[in-house]
Amino acid sequence: MYRKKPQKITNQDLQFIYGKDYPLFAEKILPNCFCGVCYKKMGEPTTIANYQISIDDLNNVILQGFCGECGFRVGRYVEIGEIKEYLPRITQIRSKNKK
Repeated sequence: MYRKKPQKITNQDLQFIYGKDYPLFAEKILPNCFCGVCYKKMGEPTTIANYQISIDDLNNVILQGFCGECGFRVGRYVEIGEIKEYLPRITQIRSKNKK
């Protein structure tokens, strides 16, 4: 199956997509990433740092960055592609970034 390359977006774009829900995203998603190194040591999730944001062809958010504790590569996949409230804003961001 052919999949399109994820489209990179900015943190401002992500804030626009989430709207009033962005503080919840920042509170719940960013500090809850899995690092294979730190999880073995501490047994807890870690915070993602220095991350890039993309939207895949299913309109889900992909975060790719580094562990805030040890610097190991980590990522997070956030399924928002089926949330009706976000779809018009995702479409707007996609069309803005094509120009």
